[in-house]
Amino acid sequence: MAIQAGGRRGGRRGGFNEINITPLTDVFLVLVIILLITAPLIQNSGLKVELPSSSSGDKGETKSLIVGVGADGKFAVNGTVVSPNALLSAIQREAKATSQKVLVVQADGNAKQKDVVKVMDSARQAGLQKLVVATQQKN
Repeated sequence: MAIQAGGRRGGRRGGFNEINITPLTDVFLVLVIILLITAPLIQNSGLKVELPSSSSGDKGETKSLIVGVGADGKFAVNGTVVSPNALLSAIQREAKATSQKVLVVQADGNAKQKDVVKVMDSARQAGLQKLVVATQQKN
């Protein structure tokens, strides 16, 4: 009785009949889950905005129309900087394209009140039903 090297029968070299992709599939599923969890957490107004603080820390709802108001009086609608004169048309266009009825205002803590009121008035004229002012939670 002889012992065969490598445990193969008849001295033939065996090859792979199929590739096991189960580990690769597991890795991709984990990456998809991580992406799905972190994607709603990333909301960018398009401007560098330092949110005012509050005890509730409401940062707005996910999948909302976001308007950023900078301390220098600049406006951004869903990450695109727009002029003050084009603010209403930009909000109307984005609200219609995304069929949103919620507007999240991410105003800098040093933004002028007239700029925030302009966003609120434009939202009302655009037919949006709900307005949320984003803040950061106090530490």
